Amino acid sequence: MKKVDNELRVVHIPQVGCDKKFTFNVIDEEEANTIILALATQHLWLFENKFIPDFANILTVEMYDKTVDEETNKVFGWVDYFNEEECMDWVEFQNEYF
Repeated sequence: MKKVDNELRVVHIPQVGCDKKFTFNVIDEEEANTIILALATQHLWLFENKFIPDFANILTVEMYDKTVDEETNKVFGWVDYFNEEECMDWVEFQNEYF
């Protein structure tokens, strides 16, 4: 497993369509996976115990890209996780290693 050097954070959108998201900074891909599993398990528990009406949330990982966009001359900032060395997005990486 080759990890990225970028800063990482888990992103949780508790309801599809919600314009607010919960983010949690993590050390690496392994910690991101642990946090995602904890949030998913808790969200499923809330659904099964009728605290929420449905189970339509989003859990993903973002990484901080310090590269400057040539068109805007601004740093890209937080972008969807992509591991160039492994040539995998987050879902592929998670499926392969966890």
